[in-house]
Amino acid sequence: MRRGRFIVEGATFYHCLSRVVDKQFILRDEEKRFFLRWLRRLERFSGIEIITY
Repeated sequence: MRRGRFIVEGATFYHCLSRVVDKQFILRDEEKRFFLRWLRRLERFSGIEIITY
C-alpha cells in the first residue's frame, strides 16, 4: 500500500478519485444509490472512514 497522501497528527488520509471523459455524469439516480450502499458496505468491512465522495 502506498504511503498516506495527507498526514495529520494521529491519522493518515488517502485521496482517491476516478475520472470520466468530458466530466460526464455516467450514473443515473438508481445507480448512484446502489454505488453509495456498496461504498458504505466496503467502509464497514475494511474499517476505513470515507469522509466524502
